[in-house]
Amino acid sequence: MSSAQIDNLRDRSVLAQLIESVAPEKASILSDALLTEFGSIGRILSETEESLQRVVGAQSAVINLLIATEKLIIAQFQNELPKKLISSTDEKLIRYLQASMGSLATETMRIFFLDTANHLIKDQIFGHGSPSKVIVQPRSILKRALELNASALIMVHNHPGGNVKPSKSDVNFTMRIKILCQELEIKLHDHIVITGSSWSSFRKMKLL
Repeated sequence: MSSAQIDNLRDRSVLAQLIESVAPEKASILSDALLTEFGSIGRILSETEESLQRVVGAQSAVINLLIATEKLIIAQFQNELPKKLISSTDEKLIRYLQASMGSLATETMRIFFLDTANHLIKDQIFGHGSPSKVIVQPRSILKRALELNASALIMVHNHPGGNVKPSKSDVNFTMRIKILCQELEIKLHDHIVITGSSWSSFRKMKLL
């Protein structure tokens, strides 16, 4: 049995155990249906109520449980975030990003605004796009930085396709943000590309 098959069996078992608490007679059937449709537990937990309903039907208790589980997991990792981000690739930050946006079906841009001591001021979503693109106006990010009196930024966006290599448009967009940051004396610490299981850093790749 391959590692992928083992992972799939484990996911089906874990998901069935979770669903069993509210729908014991349908736990196995519903877990199979959800994983067949969405592919992974991470993707299931990141789906909208409407998408889940399309698969499980009128099982509102199951849907509510899945939504609540996602919120609980994200809250746990969010609470573990250090108040001072010494590194843009801090292990706790990466875990939070993978839990909160790594499995999203569409690209999403997130910005962390920091003060002069790298304390986190604000964690803000700036847009949801398609599975391959998110459109954000660079000046809207810098405008928000000025409103918050931020001294530094960390940019993050996800790649639903699973490849964490930055695209040409990712690089071009980041360079535009960097130029605007320099004009306003704001430090662009990094741009992280995230998926549910991996990540890349512009800083580590020496693109910043």
